Amino acid sequence: MTKQILSAFFRNKFNDIEIPNQMKHLFCILHFTFCILLFAACNDAPRELRVMTFNIWMGGGTSLTETAKVIRESRADIVGIQESTPDDVRNCAIDIADSLGLYSYWNGGSTTILSRYAIVDTSAAGYGVKIQLDKKRFVWMFNIHLFYCPYEPYQLNGIEYCGAPLLDTPEEAVASAWETRGENVLEIIDDIKTAQKEGFPVFLTGDFNEPSYLDWTKRAVQAKLCSHIVQWPAAKTFTEQANMQDSYRAVYPDEVAKPGHTWTPRPAENEIPDRIDFVFYWGKVKPVKSEIAGEDSELSDIRFKNYPSDHRAVVGAFEYR
Repeated sequence: MTKQILSAFFRNKFNDIEIPNQMKHLFCILHFTFCILLFAACNDAPRELRVMTFNIWMGGGTSLTETAKVIRESRADIVGIQESTPDDVRNCAIDIADSLGLYSYWNGGSTTILSRYAIVDTSAAGYGVKIQLDKKRFVWMFNIHLFYCPYEPYQLNGIEYCGAPLLDTPEEAVASAWETRGENVLEIIDDIKTAQKEGFPVFLTGDFNEPSYLDWTKRAVQAKLCSHIVQWPAAKTFTEQANMQDSYRAVYPDEVAKPGHTWTPRPAENEIPDRIDFVFYWGKVKPVKSEIAGEDSELSDIRFKNYPSDHRAVVGAFEYR
C-alpha cells in the first residue's frame, strides 16, 4: 500500500510539472531506491513471539474446554504442555492442538509441544523441536516436566510429602533436589547444546517441580516470601551450563516486588507458594513482557473465571528479527 501511494504521488508530480527526461529518470531511480529501503526496513522490524509453559493438570484439569480457552486467549504462538496425558493412551494436548488448528509434537511422555508454526525437525534426544517461523527464521523449543517427589520446599518447611524425609538445611535441600532431577537436567542440557550449534534462538519451558535460586534469596527471606536462602540447582544449572536465561526474571528482576508464583491457584491450608514453571531463552531474542495466566485474582495478569489447572501458566513475549 505504501509503495502504491508513493507511486501515485510521483506520477501526479511528474504530470503537473515540466521536468526534463533525465531528471525524470533520476526521480524514478530515487523513488525505486526509497521503496526498496522502506520495504527492507519494514521487513527487518522486530516481531513478537509468545512462548507459554502450561501444566494442564492430568490431561486438562477441571475442563479440557477451559484449558483450550486459556491457550487461545493467552495468544500463545508456541506452548510447552506438561501433564498432557491422563493415562498412557490419550494425549489431551493433541486434542487441544487439533481444536485450535495448531501443530503438535509428543515424544511419548507427559509433555507435548504445540505451535502455530510448522514443526520441521526434532532434537537428537527428542526433548525439543525445530520450528520454522518464516522462510529464513527458525527457533528451537524444548519442554520438560521434572520429577515431583521429593518436593523439597515442603520438606524444608516441615511438611511431609510423598514419604520423603524432612530436610533441615538449604544444603540438604540442594542435595536432594539434584539427586531427584540432576540426571534429567544434564540430559536435556546435552540436547539443548546440540541445537544451539545451529545458532537459532532456543526456548525451554517446563514445570521444574523446583523453585529458582533467583527467588529464594536473602531479600526474599527478609520479606517472608521463603524460609531460607537456597541455591536451587535445576534453574542454576540450565543458566550456568547452557546459558539459558529465565525470561520472567529478565523482565522482573525484583523477586520481592514480583514473586510470580505459579504454584498454586488451589492452595492447601499450609501451602508454600512458589514459582516452579518457567520460560527460559537463549540466542538473538529479547524478552519484552512476561505474564502469569491463572485464576481471577491479583496473582494473575491474564485472568480466567474458571481456570482449570493447579498450576498458573507463564507467557513470555519475545522480540526477534
